[in-house]
Amino acid sequence: MAATLKPDPQFSKFNALKESYGTYFRFTPRSIGFTVLMMGIIPASLTYFAYATEGQINHVRKFRQAKVLSGEEYVPRAKDL
Repeated sequence: MAATLKPDPQFSKFNALKESYGTYFRFTPRSIGFTVLMMGIIPASLTYFAYATEGQINHVRKFRQAKVLSGEEYVPRAKDL
């Protein structure tokens, strides 16, 4: 019954390529540039932006001016008790 299963040749080719990818990788100027960009420049710039704008951006909703329930106005429902 297992003889009816046929291996997909494209899937086998993909698996072989994935297993041997590390043996063919070389650091070229393009791969070095991409690595430096993704592992150095972008994280450093995001970190700098985060520390430079710390506390300057108000994340509270600006459209709600009054509190919904403030202090004495709150009356608990029966199921809240």
